[in-house]
Amino acid sequence: MSGKYPYGTMTKYPHLDGQERILWHRFIQKYPSRFDTYDYDVKIRVVPEILPLWDKKTFDYWALITKKTIDVIGWKKNSATIIEVKLRLGLATLGQVLGYRFLFHHEYPDVLLKPPLIVCSFINQDDSDVLDNYGILHEVV
Repeated sequence: MSGKYPYGTMTKYPHLDGQERILWHRFIQKYPSRFDTYDYDVKIRVVPEILPLWDKKTFDYWALITKKTIDVIGWKKNSATIIEVKLRLGLATLGQVLGYRFLFHHEYPDVLLKPPLIVCSFINQDDSDVLDNYGILHEVV
């Protein structure tokens, strides 16, 4: 598989605005050959159980608010890396990437997943240690 977008910097990145866009732009410039292609704003849809009293409108609303969105998937040959872009990395981001990785694998079991990556502008030592313990990569740019 490969991503929709070729490697390279762009003026706009889907799903990344403001400071996160600038941060991602710096990451691509710093690591020019880390990935071949990218997908942005990747929806992982976990369809909720339909409760007996739900009408279609309620179900559609619940499906909308429970869907998950991955910032970036980086593709290198036939492997994928789930990437979150955050100004300041915290433990909530750890939960996010672990959840996204699990759900993505559930939807696409044949895709080879590499360890998730968090791109950030700041991380404290405690959070860095926790990420290392869980095998989550992180880059400060």
